[in-house]
Amino acid sequence: MMKKISRHFSLDEKLNFIEVSPGFPIIKVNNKWASATISLYGGQILEFQPHDQIKPVLWLSDKAIYKHGKAIRGGVPICWPWFGDYDDGSLFAEGSSLPAHGFARTLMWDIVSTESLANDVTQIVLHMPCQKNCQQYQTIQPHFECDLKLKISISKELKLELMTSNRGDHEVSISNALHAYFNVSDIHNLSISGLEQVSYSDKLQEGKMFMQETEFSLTQETDRIYVDTKSDVTLNDTGFSRTITIKKQNSLSTVVWNPWYENSKCMSDMSDEAWLSMVCIEPANVHTNQTTLQPGEIQQLTTSITVENGVCDNILK
Repeated sequence: MMKKISRHFSLDEKLNFIEVSPGFPIIKVNNKWASATISLYGGQILEFQPHDQIKPVLWLSDKAIYKHGKAIRGGVPICWPWFGDYDDGSLFAEGSSLPAHGFARTLMWDIVSTESLANDVTQIVLHMPCQKNCQQYQTIQPHFECDLKLKISISKELKLELMTSNRGDHEVSISNALHAYFNVSDIHNLSISGLEQVSYSDKLQEGKMFMQETEFSLTQETDRIYVDTKSDVTLNDTGFSRTITIKKQNSLSTVVWNPWYENSKCMSDMSDEAWLSMVCIEPANVHTNQTTLQPGEIQQLTTSITVENGVCDNILK
């Protein structure tokens, strides 16, 4: 399998393939601008680091588990076609065999193309066809016939375009999120801006709604869904002296998550202190912002991630 993939999709020294463990092929990219790795399992970018950055932009657990049926902890997992526990529209199916955050992140994806574009941008297109992957879900949603594509563009900027195509004859509802884990110096060095005056649902307070009044820092376990927001988000890290900007299109929600120390200790694929060096900021369409697609309709959720040395002036005041 690896030889066939390499023969068809390698790009000289800029893109090649390895196996991180048996049955888990990884795309390795190293172009003019950045290095990156992408897992075909889950259609998931694992690492991204522009050459002018000393530290990786994305966080990948040093205890990540590469096992079929298990999501890889870190990078940008794809939550699709639902977010969180499966919700049938009225009740949460606790104990359901359906996996949290959908099934896209625990299936093998196909490679459609790899290409070196103008100005040495590397582009990879992956595909998860519904025909061979949606059978289990179709026992609950029989009219669900949606294919999924992911276009990854790697330069100084990381751009992800997640495209859902309704191939069926009925409308369908989906939720989706690009579950980005960001690598940070220390959770106590951060400030997050761009969500001011946005309402959020706090999972840790039974989903109650609150208003984010100002930019904020994390001081405890955080699990929030900000709704009805198209705003970009800025992550300021004084420890690494850099600013990460998360831009988005066709996204009406933003999720912010950090498990804090007690939950980290309970996760087999995270070290006890991992919570100190990561935060998730996720462009999404979830909660009250889930999407309904008509037959033949395509939804494209896009995010672009850039990093600049230095932090925003207002954080230093």
